[in-house]
Amino acid sequence: MTNYIIIGVIAIVVLFVIVFIKMTIDEKKGANSPEKQKVRDIVRQAVPNSETYTIAYGTREEYAFGGGGRTVTSTTKYWYYGVAFQTGDLYLVPLSIDRGTISGGQPVHLEKSGLGMADFKNGLLTIYGKDKKELMNLFVTASNTKDDQYHPVNIQQKEEAASFAQFAEAFARDINAANGITDLKAAKKEARKN
Repeated sequence: MTNYIIIGVIAIVVLFVIVFIKMTIDEKKGANSPEKQKVRDIVRQAVPNSETYTIAYGTREEYAFGGGGRTVTSTTKYWYYGVAFQTGDLYLVPLSIDRGTISGGQPVHLEKSGLGMADFKNGLLTIYGKDKKELMNLFVTASNTKDDQYHPVNIQQKEEAASFAQFAEAFARDINAANGITDLKAAKKEARKN
């Protein structure tokens, strides 16, 4: 029995070391990866005056729970974006990633004047329309590694993620102030009633 425990502990340690080494290699690959450059190129072509914007890679995740009776199912949908931002202005360029090939769609310009409220918490920017219904959420994280089919790129963007956090905080604050939102929690609660 003791030998099985020792073998189990060794197996766990070896697995941890392998995963750690893979993550470290992926992070190094992502610092100046072709994927990061491709996202930048796509955004530069799609966004007017893109040279004045900070460009980053962003993701959106949507969780849905369903089922009935004793069966509960959950699904997660993923979206990928080239993100261009500067004070008070945000563009999202939808990305399609298929077997390592990255292509871009038409840019979406999110202007403060067209938005109803916003929230930035724990690295997640959530944007709402004038009707206070959620339009979307967006993560711009410092480390993106090829973990599985849902995390398809190696892109490291520490500076860009830090800049996005500052931008998103100010963007949310300005949108809320422009719409008279002083208590975000109360505004969300009110929107759920309607």
